Amino acid sequence: MEVLLFCITVKESMPYIVFLALSLGVFAVCCGSHTLQYHLTLISAPNPGVPQYTITAYIDGVKYGKYDSDVHHTQVLTPLLSLLTEHLEMQTKHAQELEVIQKHKMKFLMGFLNKTRGNEAFHVYQRTFACELNEDSTINGYEEIAYNGKEVITFDKERVVYVPAMQEALVITQLWNKRYDHAKMNKMYMENECIQHMNLYLTYILTDLERKVLPKVKVLSSETAGGRILHCWVYGFYPRDVEVKWIKNGRDEIYSEESAEILPNPDGTYQIRVSVEVTPEEGATYSCHVDHSSLENPLVVPFEQNHGKLNSMILVGGAVLLVTLVALGICSHRRRT
Repeated sequence: MEVLLFCITVKESMPYIVFLALSLGVFAVCCGSHTLQYHLTLISAPNPGVPQYTITAYIDGVKYGKYDSDVHHTQVLTPLLSLLTEHLEMQTKHAQELEVIQKHKMKFLMGFLNKTRGNEAFHVYQRTFACELNEDSTINGYEEIAYNGKEVITFDKERVVYVPAMQEALVITQLWNKRYDHAKMNKMYMENECIQHMNLYLTYILTDLERKVLPKVKVLSSETAGGRILHCWVYGFYPRDVEVKWIKNGRDEIYSEESAEILPNPDGTYQIRVSVEVTPEEGATYSCHVDHSSLENPLVVPFEQNHGKLNSMILVGGAVLLVTLVALGICSHRRRT
């Protein structure tokens, strides 16, 4: 079955469920909406420093497991999960088997899409699979296939069939449904085992879900021909959701024309940079306002002339990070079914 990643059979999971129930005094995870996601990325050719094949697993945005073709072994990022030694060995085997299937699928897409998009040497195949348990106990989920950063095929859970995400993928999707008959199995997994696994994993990573890390803030600037660009760099915060905005004279919000994206850090925290262009005005003041769940009150960091110009190394480092994230397929489109 294609979607068996980081999964435990009911029989295998029972001893651990009982152990956790006895130690925590509960038999179910607290109510609320939860999401279990798997992100798979495969690149067409080896690239120094970047694994050719990666699987990353998340619960409610918290990365708890990964596998890549350099290490050839499933790794967990929550200490309690490391107790599941037999389970991790089984997941390593599944990940290796899945790699073979995904290479076939990538080759299939390349055979069609390279004719219409040029024949570049480097291509990226991405697959996102998720199941969702809503607060009212209803179940949802989605699956998306992307090629070179653009969504090509999505899974229609209600019709139990894959559908094209763009016009040129109509014929491709028809052939995909005939060649890869995984729709029914994936729907069953999405609505059953995936939810069971989610509930199991949640008991292990509740501490991670509840942790909060205060954001750090740096206010910088760079000069332009007509004025100045102010940059508010917020980093090292957790969880992911954050609000960052520039305020003029303590009351007027300045809207940025540049789309700001929240990016992950290697240590599991996040960063974001919000930039606005301003025209120097005598007596005007500017400040960056940051609101995050770890803060009792929003942070207000004023811009001062002695902050100097923007450190070019920060810009270069941010650009390199963004390129790497795109190559690894971390940035993926999400569509709920």
